[in-house]
Amino acid sequence: MIVPMKRVFVLCLEDEREAALKRLAALGAVQVEREVEDSPAIAAAGAGIAAAETARDALREAAANADPYGLAVRRARPEDSDDPAVRHVLSVVGRWIDARDERKALEATLARFAPWGDFDPAAARALAAKGVPVSLFSVPADFDLSAFPAGAALQVLSRTKEHVYGALVGAPLPEGVAPAPLPEEPLSATRARIADAEARMRMAAGTLRTLSREKGAVLASAERFAGRREWALAAENLRAAGPVAHLAGWCPEDALPALLAAAREEGWGVASRDPEEGEAPPVLLRPPRIFRPILTLLGGLGILPGYTETDICVPFYAFFTLFFAMLVGDAGYGLLLLAVWFAVRRKLAASEQAGVRAISTLLLVFSGATILWGVLSGTWFGMPAEWLPGFMARDLPTARWLGDQGNIMWLCFTIGLVHLEIARVWNVLQLWPDSKALAQLGWGGVLLGMYFVVCSIAVPGCSFPAWAGVVMGVSVLLILLFSYKRSELKENVVSLCLTPLNVISSMGDIISYVRLFAVGLAAVKIAETFDTMAAGLSMPLWAKVPCMVLILLLGHALNLVMGALSILVHAVRLNTLEFSSAKGISWSGTEYAPFRPCKE
Repeated sequence: MIVPMKRVFVLCLEDEREAALKRLAALGAVQVEREVEDSPAIAAAGAGIAAAETARDALREAAANADPYGLAVRRARPEDSDDPAVRHVLSVVGRWIDARDERKALEATLARFAPWGDFDPAAARALAAKGVPVSLFSVPADFDLSAFPAGAALQVLSRTKEHVYGALVGAPLPEGVAPAPLPEEPLSATRARIADAEARMRMAAGTLRTLSREKGAVLASAERFAGRREWALAAENLRAAGPVAHLAGWCPEDALPALLAAAREEGWGVASRDPEEGEAPPVLLRPPRIFRPILTLLGGLGILPGYTETDICVPFYAFFTLFFAMLVGDAGYGLLLLAVWFAVRRKLAASEQAGVRAISTLLLVFSGATILWGVLSGTWFGMPAEWLPGFMARDLPTARWLGDQGNIMWLCFTIGLVHLEIARVWNVLQLWPDSKALAQLGWGGVLLGMYFVVCSIAVPGCSFPAWAGVVMGVSVLLILLFSYKRSELKENVVSLCLTPLNVISSMGDIISYVRLFAVGLAAVKIAETFDTMAAGLSMPLWAKVPCMVLILLLGHALNLVMGALSILVHAVRLNTLEFSSAKGISWSGTEYAPFRPCKE
């Protein structure tokens, strides 16, 4: 369910603001409305967060990048943080960036003056001071060098296809030849400074790699500054008006009694009301406990239904698990995921973080579903059926049934129908007895008709029943008559006129679920191809075994990566687009984030 929210207003004495903030933070039930988001304290905390995040990113980059000259790091001011670890990291990053910029500038200088070679510009300036001009020049390759004064010392230093570079001593340059500036120092000195800058870059990069083993302190600093920023935001929004301070915020309806009890103890004034039209309360999802791990996935995707919409965690979890199993589609891969679960569970056994426990649960459920689907379909690391014992593939009725393309396509379309009909029937139940429920019933009938249309086209042996045409006709009539109230017709006449196109597009919604078959089949075929390739190597056994191992490792690793991408694309899409569009979920919600104590 989406927990109902109350708009709350808290008043306290101005000289008790600090105590009120501490009590509200300990209560952890009020999300403060941020009417003020800028102040010196907020800006300082934000700068501290940015400094800690910059230090964290630098440590991660140094640990992952072995090239001491190619680190992708950013500069931040160490003074923006009061954490010694962050300051140290940022000062090292600053030294690396300074050395990099110096190296870059010196290399530009070296490239600029390299055509004239290495010489001492101080000697040239000394001659010029004694009245003997020394000029560097560059002229086009076809320039007539006889144009230079005959009595002067002309020295050609280098040539390219386009230019001639040289020096003229004892006479001014001829007309039309512009002098090139003298370098500040010999190029040998510039090269030595480049080497020194590179040494400083290597030293700084090495220091960052060493510090990367202690990045926990930097991460803790980011959390502390995030807490400070939340505290500063709350403090700025508990605004004084004479002797009284007040703030506005949102509180879950079931947490309101605790807030009122605290108000009675502290002598605060508290007013509450239901959200008004146009307001966007934060969203707190509270599905049944067994389905709560899916909240971690929704948080990772950064999506929440709007406050006035519906909590769809239960069908999302159930169908995402099914889609995961079908897209990965291999019992062997499921066993690998289960092994990962055992490793994660053992390593994080002592963790009390809800997010860690939720990820562990999701991994267990997804791996179990994948193993079950792989067993039913007789798929083990993509091995051909003839390689497996009969009871694991050839003799298994479910494997034979799922191995038929027509059957698996029918199954995908049926899953799509059930998935989308759940959304439409849910709408009917929520809207009833409003007449708009009949329009949703009509959309359910259209989906049923389109299901038979798709099956009759794509699934061998399926035909379109005559009664389905009657159902579709009645359903379209229900949609046209009951989608809008009479008072809404004028505003929605265009949408009503587009109904035929929307009816046709519902066929595409059913067809969209065939991706479960297509992507799953592609994964199986890729695995089978690598298995066959490895087994078919024609070479001595001593060379064949390591080559087989290498091919199998690379091939199945690639397949697992592609499987992960297909889950992110297809399993997420079918829930967040097809199903959510049918249910009317816009994913426009913002997460409920109550004000909590500041960690120091």
